[in-house]
Amino acid sequence: MSVPNFRPAKACGAGKAAVEAFAAKFAQSVGYAPGDDLDPIVERLGGTIVYKGFADLGDSADASVRVWETGKFEIVLPDYTSLARDRFSIAHEIGHYVLHYPLVKEPMVAARYGSTPVEWEANWFAAGFLMPEKAFRKHHAAGKSVAELARLFKVSNAAVMARARALRLAS
Repeated sequence: MSVPNFRPAKACGAGKAAVEAFAAKFAQSVGYAPGDDLDPIVERLGGTIVYKGFADLGDSADASVRVWETGKFEIVLPDYTSLARDRFSIAHEIGHYVLHYPLVKEPMVAARYGSTPVEWEANWFAAGFLMPEKAFRKHHAAGKSVAELARLFKVSNAAVMARARALRLAS
């Protein structure tokens, strides 16, 4: 079997609000509710999640997701991060798959690190997917603490605080 020449992910060019709204609709379309397990969704989409130790990351240290074709992709995560962090990373990589792969339509890779429009879009997708605006605002308005919101959405406290700032609910 030949090794494909992976193309880098391309930004879709949609704004933050559009990406987050798309993520919330996508979550509904795959039957995801805040706090649900992400593994079945990755599997239904045709993906696998691989956990690797720092020494084992090798050439995957620069790639967080590799897509061979529609319905065949791999998410590579370090095995030394928290479940809450991993959930955000998995949602982020799903974002690359649904936002960026359709633009490339060839074997695609997304880099693990960087501050580029491609990475911003995947982060916006992850936030909108895991913490849909309507649900987040509802629970925030009910007076739930950062820790309570983090438990509800199964994300880190940092992700909750970033989401609250992005929705202008906190400074």
